[in-house]
Amino acid sequence: MPLEELRQLLATLSEPRGGDFSVIRGDCDPVPWSYRQVASRYLSPLHRVLDIGTGDGEQFLALAEYFGSGVGIDADPQMVALAEQNTPSAIACRVKFLPMDAAALEFPAASFDVVLARHAPVYPAEVIRVLRPGGVFVTQQFGARHHANITALFGCGPDGRYTRDPGQTVAAWAEAFAAHGCVIRARGEYDVPYFYRDAASLLLWLRALPVPEDFDIERHWPQIDHILREFQTPRGIATNVHRELLIVQKPG
Repeated sequence: MPLEELRQLLATLSEPRGGDFSVIRGDCDPVPWSYRQVASRYLSPLHRVLDIGTGDGEQFLALAEYFGSGVGIDADPQMVALAEQNTPSAIACRVKFLPMDAAALEFPAASFDVVLARHAPVYPAEVIRVLRPGGVFVTQQFGARHHANITALFGCGPDGRYTRDPGQTVAAWAEAFAAHGCVIRARGEYDVPYFYRDAASLLLWLRALPVPEDFDIERHWPQIDHILREFQTPRGIATNVHRELLIVQKPG
């Protein structure tokens, strides 16, 4: 696609609101689990829950019917404000959101029955500290091969960054939790085909994440043009979705 056409298309696109990517049109092959279904199995009306990297709160609020009370944290105060706006008044007394660094959780030890983290940084020592004995940690993360054909063209990782902290991987976390005496209840991953239905959806994803972290339509036009030409199929622009799952229990 010529650069001028890309410029014009990008100018017409509105940013996804918060972490809501529902405006992006895609087609994914069946996957073996749903994050919400997995997380809900570890929640009960008696539980106090912490959600790390809550974003706009969409995922956490969708789980609110399963737990007693909860706190969602995010390093971005704007995301916290958006999560507060998204909170239905009926559950506002049970769920709150706070700006906070996941590496330094501002809660006393043993404050939560369950800790959740979806596509967010995790610091095992802090998670273990705030979990009550017997408490459970559930996380789903982007796998290293997520959108591999696209990210390889930009030389970045699945989160758009050019360098990745080796300590911020599911494998590293599993080792760290095990070293602290925690039990690994489950690990899993899937890697399935995914297709962006149109160029607009691809551009929305590239700009919103962003991928790469210094995304610029002028500088990265050659890579985008390559994607649109070489990865186009009858189902859309072909790539893949790679997810990893880790479920850990603190000794009782």
